[in-house]
Amino acid sequence: MSLSFALTKENFINKISLIFPKISNQNERTLDARSIWIYSIAISPNGQTIASGGYDKNIKIWNLSTEKLVHTFRGHGNTVDSIAISNNGMILARGSWDHQVKLWNLKTGKLIRTLSGHTDDVKSVAFSPDGKTLASGSWDNTVQLWDVETGTKLHNFKLLSAVRTVAISPDGQFIAIGCEDGKIIIWQLSNAQMRSSIAAHDRAVFSLDFSSDGQTLASGSQDKTIKLWNLKTGQLLRTLKGHNQAVFSVSFSPNKENLASGSYDQTIKLWNITTGQLVRTLEGHHKAVRSVVFTLNGQNLVSGSADDTIKIWQLSSN
Repeated sequence: MSLSFALTKENFINKISLIFPKISNQNERTLDARSIWIYSIAISPNGQTIASGGYDKNIKIWNLSTEKLVHTFRGHGNTVDSIAISNNGMILARGSWDHQVKLWNLKTGKLIRTLSGHTDDVKSVAFSPDGKTLASGSWDNTVQLWDVETGTKLHNFKLLSAVRTVAISPDGQFIAIGCEDGKIIIWQLSNAQMRSSIAAHDRAVFSLDFSSDGQTLASGSQDKTIKLWNLKTGQLLRTLKGHNQAVFSVSFSPNKENLASGSYDQTIKLWNITTGQLVRTLEGHHKAVRSVVFTLNGQNLVSGSADDTIKIWQLSSN
C-alpha cells in the first residue's frame, strides 16, 4: 500500500491510498508551506531536512521529525530558482535571479559566502559527490565551477544557449548541462573537455538527473517528454510520454527502478525504467509541480509546487 501526505509547519495531511494508478484528492487537506510559488526543493541525505525556495526570495528549512519550520534564510535579492544540499548535509547552495550563488551553513543558518560571476539569472546549482565543487548554470550561456571551501572559480564553460539545468554524475567525473535550445552537453570534469553534444529535445531541457550507478541520464523537457540516455554512448534508450504539458523536474529512485517526473500539468508521474510503463499518477497539487526528489531510502518522494505547498508522498508502507 502507498500513501501520500503534505508537509506544513503544523502537521501532515491525511494519508491517501495509492492502490489505483490515479489518486483522487477528495480526502486531502492542502496546507500552506508559507512560500509563494515554490521553484525548487532539496532534501538532506538523512531525509530529515527539506529546503524549499521560490518566488518570495526566501529559503525555508523544515525538520520532518518535529514537523516544524526551523529556519528561514533571507537576504536573497530575487527569486530563488534552484537549491542543492551537499552530500554531508552541511551546506546549502542556492541560485537566484539576482545573478548570484550563495552558500549557507544548513545547521546554523549563517551565510558562508556569495559567489559572483554570472551576468544573468542562475537557473541551477549542483554539488559534486564529495561536496568540494559546485556547478552553477545560468541564463548567461555559461556553467561555472566553484571551489566550495574558498569560493574560487575553477572553470567557466561557455555554451551557445542559455542553461536551464545542471547535474553532476555520482562518480564526479561528468557534468550534464540542459539548454534552452533542447541540447544536452556532457563535459568531462577532469580535463574540462566536452565529451558529447546531444540534440535531445525539441524545446528547452528543464531538468536532468543521473541514476545512482551513473550509467543513465534522464531529461525532462518543455516538449512534454522525458528521455533516458546511455551516458557512455549518448544513445537514446527510451522516451516516456504521458504528461500533457512541460516536464519541470525528473528524479531517479535510489534503486534505479523508477523515475518520478513533475509537470506543469499539476501531476507527478512514476515510471518503471525497465519497461517504460507508467506505474501511477500522483494528483494533489493544483498548480504546476516544479520540483520532485526521492529521499535516500526511496520510501518517500518530495514535491514542491506553484500552489505554495510541499507534499511528501509515502511510497512504501514500511
